[in-house]
Order: sequence, then structure tokens, then C-alpha cells
Amino acid sequence: MALDSVAFFWLLLAFISLWDREACVEVTVPSDPVMQQKSLSAELPCHYKTSVDKNFVLEWKFAPGSASSDNAKQQILYFTNNKLYKPGSQAERLSLLHNPPTLGDASLRLDNVHASDAGTYFCEVNDPPDFYGTGSGLIHFVVLLPPSSPVCGGTAYASVGSDASLTCSSSEGVPAPIYTWTRVDPKTPLPLSNMVKNEQTGSLLLTNISQEFSGTYQCVASNEYGQESCQISLHVTGITQAGTIAGAVIGVLLALLLIGAIVICFLRHKKQQKQKKKTQSIYSGNEIREDATAPGISEDSLERRGSRSESHLLEKLPSRPGSASTTKSQLQNILV
Repeated sequence: MALDSVAFFWLLLAFISLWDREACVEVTVPSDPVMQQKSLSAELPCHYKTSVDKNFVLEWKFAPGSASSDNAKQQILYFTNNKLYKPGSQAERLSLLHNPPTLGDASLRLDNVHASDAGTYFCEVNDPPDFYGTGSGLIHFVVLLPPSSPVCGGTAYASVGSDASLTCSSSEGVPAPIYTWTRVDPKTPLPLSNMVKNEQTGSLLLTNISQEFSGTYQCVASNEYGQESCQISLHVTGITQAGTIAGAVIGVLLALLLIGAIVICFLRHKKQQKQKKKTQSIYSGNEIREDATAPGISEDSLERRGSRSESHLLEKLPSRPGSASTTKSQLQNILV
């Protein structure tokens, strides 16, 4: 009896183990990122273990860039009921290595790789009633790119004894490009103690520069898949020349101020002349002459007033004894 119980126990364990093995879905994908150069073809491996039946479903999803949330996932391939659907924008460049993918291989092939294909790909296998195990796996896909044409910038003009900073940057490049600065056709080698380079950021700092630092500088951005370059010119101005330039600028400004002052004075003088002429034209018709007759008084009335004044004067003359000649002479003096 005890032997029968032990045998039954072992048979039950074997059955459970066998049933779990048949009812599990195990998806295997590479743990390391998959890398491929732009314009070539890439394979994204995905293998699974399950007992495929009519409910088998394979689904590939894609999250661009560094995004990996459920909202960022886009369905790019779907296989069910022996039919294949490719709803994504990569449809024409996507295919399965084994079609139909019912023999444990769900690997994906992507032709003519674009820079926008970089991101995370999700391989998901569903095979009800096999609900246990790991039914999905994710693959990080990296698109290898040569550096794009860099952009050079920074100080174009500097004076003797100052510092100059040059910059260089590429918008694309995987892996990240290395930046190297050189001077085109150098007259004399530059002292390394006055040059601070950063190959990762592309910056170049020139300290305590002299006129010998003048020239054209070239930056080369490179990685193992290609290289591109750009150039920038640096002009170092001496102290004497800088003073001459400053003096010339000040002289031009003073000349402009003088011309402006002359124009303003001329306009004011012209305005005053116009106002003077206008005033003269207003009062030219109201001039009074010394011999002019007042309005409303005739010449006859003036004569009568004159005779009345003479008689009035004669009446006021004192009556003193004397000859008539004396009186006449006094009258003539008064009239005169």
C-alpha cells in the first residue's frame, strides 16, 4: 500500500511537470542591443517555445528613440489565423525570416535601415490556453551613422593677449563622433600650452593669443563609419591697429554730429527768415505818415481850427502900453 502511494505521487509530479511544459510560452531575444549601419538590412532575432494551435498570435511593436512606454508603442506587424498584417509605416521594409512563424522562429527582418528605425522593438507571442511563462521580449536597436556635416562657430575677431573660443558640433553620428582641430597651412606651430581641446564636445580654447594665431582652423568630426569637416577663420588684431580703428570710428561719429548740428542751425535760420517776412507782410499796409490827415477830419476843419487858435492867442496877450508895432511884432513871433 505504501509503495502504491509513492508511485502515485511520482506519477502526479511527472504529469504536472509535463502539463506545465506544454502550457508555457517562452520567448527568447538577445540581451545585447542589435546594431546595424544605415541603408543596410538588419535582423531582429526572436524565438519562442509553445504548442502552436489555431489560437496562435504573433505581434511586433515598436517604440521610437528612447521611449518604451505603452503609449509610445506602435503595432508594426501582426500574424493570426495564418494571415500577416503590417499596419506601420515600415510595412514595405518589414518581413519575417520564417513565414508562417509557426516553427518557433518569429525573427524580424528590416531592409534599408533608416535613422528613424532606432528604438525598442517588442516581440510578443500569445497561444491560448498557454498563459504561463514569458510571452514577450524586447530588443534595443541601434542605427550606426557617420557624422553629419559639423557646424563651426565661436570667436572670429580677437585682440592680442585675449582668449578665443571655437566650437564644432554634428547633429548626427552613432557612435558619438570625435572632434579634432587643426590649423590650415600653419606658418608656425602653435604652442600646446595655449590650446585647450575637448574631443568629446568639439570645443577649442586659445589663451593669451598673439597675431601668430591668425588663420583658418578646421574641425574634423569622425567615427568608424565616416567623417565630415568645417572651417572658421580667426583674425587677431594688434593693439596699435585696434587703436587706429577705434580712432577712425570716433572721428566718423564726430563728423556725423557736426554735420547734424550744421543742418539743424541752417533749418532754424531758414525758419526765422520765413517768420520775419511773414510779419513784415502783415504790417506793411498800416504805416502812418507825419503829414497824413487823420481819418474823418477834412482840410477845411483844420483851417478853421487854426484861425480859432490864433484868435484865442490874441485874446490872451496881455494889454500893456506900447506901440502897435510892438503888438504886431509879438503877434508875429507867436505865430512863427
